[in-house]
Amino acid sequence: MEAAARTRGLEWQSDVGMTELSGWEYGTRTKEIADVLGTDDLKGMSELAIAGGILPEGTDLASLAVTFTAATAGATYSPLDKQVLLLTEGAKGGAHGDGSLLTHEFTHALQDQHFDLLRMLLVRPFNFDRTEADFALIEGDAMNVQRRTEAGDAWARRSLEDIWRQEDERFEPYRKQIGALFPPLLTETFIFRYRDGARFVEAMRRNRPAVSADELFRRPPQSSEQVLHPEKYLSNEAPREVDANEAGFASEGWRASASTPLGEIGVRGLLMAGVPVAESRRAASGWGGDRAYVFEQTGHAPLFLWKTAWDRDEDAQEFFRAYRALQRSRGATEAGNTSGTEQHWREGALLTLVRIERDTVIVIRGAEADAFPALDIASQRQD
Repeated sequence: MEAAARTRGLEWQSDVGMTELSGWEYGTRTKEIADVLGTDDLKGMSELAIAGGILPEGTDLASLAVTFTAATAGATYSPLDKQVLLLTEGAKGGAHGDGSLLTHEFTHALQDQHFDLLRMLLVRPFNFDRTEADFALIEGDAMNVQRRTEAGDAWARRSLEDIWRQEDERFEPYRKQIGALFPPLLTETFIFRYRDGARFVEAMRRNRPAVSADELFRRPPQSSEQVLHPEKYLSNEAPREVDANEAGFASEGWRASASTPLGEIGVRGLLMAGVPVAESRRAASGWGGDRAYVFEQTGHAPLFLWKTAWDRDEDAQEFFRAYRALQRSRGATEAGNTSGTEQHWREGALLTLVRIERDTVIVIRGAEADAFPALDIASQRQD
């Protein structure tokens, strides 16, 4: 606690409890935290990903996220009861002997006392991209404290690229073992919080003038793009608002059951399900804004709509090509009429349509009778 407060530069406002838990208890408490922080939101994300053909039918991202977290951490801070939860010594080596890990968790407790983590993370309506950016700040700040406690001045002498590489390599065992059992969307966003969050916070500390972690909590990044590209945070480059013509869908009887921006990190994670990592990162890097929807109507299959806006026409083209590679990797069959501006893919009774219009790419997936009218509705420009 002393090391966390000294390194982070914050004073304790109250004591923080510590509780040792068995593996079963630890998993149960982890689920309780996840339920408060957005299990229902992740269920909506599951609907989106399933309707979009990204995840298999029946996938529950909320349950996967809880399992992933419980399987990868030996300690966690609970903002619900203001305690650090420790996995029993021996269950996975425990967290008792890992002072740097405890420093990390006590940093979360300091963040909570000064900036109210629940208030920060429970902003509504739910926005996956913004929430991931918030998590990257929270975890990046704690990683920064942990690494400076471990390495001292050596951490400050590392280049930002070395910091990113070190944190990326730290997660290699997770990718090959636990991460291999989970969809890339979940694994990549989890790693993003720590790896890219640590680089982002350190980049802000080194900026001239420096941006302190306290300032970052008072004005958090608006998107995962700002975390991945710190210069966009400094220039206050906000995500573009994407208009998907919701009124047009409502007039045809469709009701949006789930909706959220996925952000640059979401685009990357989705593409990684079938596109090489480097190509996925490159294709996602020109992201400007997006919004994904699931629309429902009695008697119809769910209708998936994903409208993405890109910084340049060339960035849209790169994503258009990457999405084609993703569809091929998933075994979808080209359904004719594929051109430089439109792709049609068939999977059983479902059709996926992808249309590019300058700096915008629209993806529709649903029953054939619904897909073509939906593409026309989504393509209509609104005043």
